[in-house]
Amino acid sequence: MSETAVIYMSNGKTYTVDRSLTSVSELINDSKTHSEESFYEFTLLNGKKVLVNPVHVVAVETSELSNMDASSQDSTTPVEKENKKKANLKAARKFKDDIDGNME
Repeated sequence: MSETAVIYMSNGKTYTVDRSLTSVSELINDSKTHSEESFYEFTLLNGKKVLVNPVHVVAVETSELSNMDASSQDSTTPVEKENKKKANLKAARKFKDDIDGNME
């Protein structure tokens, strides 16, 4: 198990980063002496980079993930992708029908 931290943003997004809670907390607290335009780079568990403005961080928590949990983040299976595609198409058709019904 590796220690990770989950960063909660004011817009509702969350980022799970491969850093300890203490490490993330120190960066955010140090940012109070910097301008509101400061950004910190974090590496997500999937290897992508994200720049975070600490002014918009509302919470940080520790998250213990197993290797299986960490490797499955931000990935979907072909079946899940197809199911999501079908659900989106169904919702779009319903939306179109609703609009057509209101245009008469």
